[in-house]
Amino acid sequence: MESEIKLKTVPINLMYMMIGELPLVAVDEINNHIDNVIIDKNKSYADNLVGQISQDKKSSQLDFDLKSPYGKNFKEMLDGCATSLLTEGYKREAKADAIECWTVRSYAGDYNPFHSHGTLTPAGLSCILYLKVPDCIKEKSEVPMLNSASGDCDGFTQLIWGTATTLDAYCLRGAEQEMIKPEVGKMLIFPKWLNHQVYPFFGEGERRTLSANFNVHYSANENKKYGMTND
Repeated sequence: MESEIKLKTVPINLMYMMIGELPLVAVDEINNHIDNVIIDKNKSYADNLVGQISQDKKSSQLDFDLKSPYGKNFKEMLDGCATSLLTEGYKREAKADAIECWTVRSYAGDYNPFHSHGTLTPAGLSCILYLKVPDCIKEKSEVPMLNSASGDCDGFTQLIWGTATTLDAYCLRGAEQEMIKPEVGKMLIFPKWLNHQVYPFFGEGERRTLSANFNVHYSANENKKYGMTND
């Protein structure tokens, strides 16, 4: 009987992530707003985050106001990109609504431990936009070596999904991961539950990112499909 059964292992992927690329002129505009408005206001967002961003006097995690005139225009762009992930990737009748946004200015030795994000709706999205990348990170390989002390991962963002407990390993259920090399203008949009961390780097310069969380609002038809009430 066993010899008659044809078996084939196949990858299973139940998650979608969107990778976008902003033009450098747009990145410069965002950086100028951060340099001239956000840093000047110096409204810390650190109490809401797990990032260990304190190794330099300029290290900071600052609120990025989405209700200001500039913030409203920026939010419109973010909402459009995140909604595209819902409609084109997940094929859902839904809209994304950015509810909070912050920028992280990290320097040598700063890091962000494993964490995920939260939203007010059951489904939610998060994003990371890379705005400044130190030369010591730019010089790294696109495919870092994880099995040596090469330092190839310094400054990278690591995404992990699935689980990785002892029981999972026993049951042959491993976690999957993706190493993301920061590049100026690159934007990642992914489900809020996706665990991720940022490795520290050791060199000159600022690693600057902007992150946001999105509520996901489903249409009445979509809620009915999943037996959920309208949010």
